Amino acid sequence: MNSRLEALLTAATTALAIAFFVSVPHWPKEPLNNPIPSFVSAAAQSVMSTKAPLLGPSLLASLKPVPDLNLRLPDELAVVTARRGINGETGLIPTLASITTFRILGTADLVSVAMVEGADPIRATPALPDSAIRVRGQYAVASLDRGITHIRWTENGITFDIASRTVDVTRLADIANKLR
Repeated sequence: MNSRLEALLTAATTALAIAFFVSVPHWPKEPLNNPIPSFVSAAAQSVMSTKAPLLGPSLLASLKPVPDLNLRLPDELAVVTARRGINGETGLIPTLASITTFRILGTADLVSVAMVEGADPIRATPALPDSAIRVRGQYAVASLDRGITHIRWTENGITFDIASRTVDVTRLADIANKLR
């Protein structure tokens, strides 16, 4: 582009912007007579008057609440150190469930909590001993995999896992019971 034309367009654009901002205080301040809002409210009143009454119990009232897929520890117990999606994504997590890693205050132990996608539900055996692990009132199973202690339990049809390299099963169960 020619430099003269570029300078002319820049000056014209600047003058137009200045004229706009200088004219704003001089615009009329009284409201405009716009018939559309009154027309819309009149149409809405006629629609509202023909609404059918609700008969019987509401279908939504009988539904169970949506389960929380991301359990968390109270702020006075732990701080979040990492959060990633169950598919490995980090940053702004678009998935409903995530893997959250907490640092336990006082001990600096790391604990990860996640929903286990596609896992079989954890069910109690018929002859359940009194020493069985319970997490949030549900039967839980502990395992040790490559030096990582895992505890899994199922609540509301969703299986959760809490894991740590440095925390033993008993203390990990205590921490899991503080999840909300």
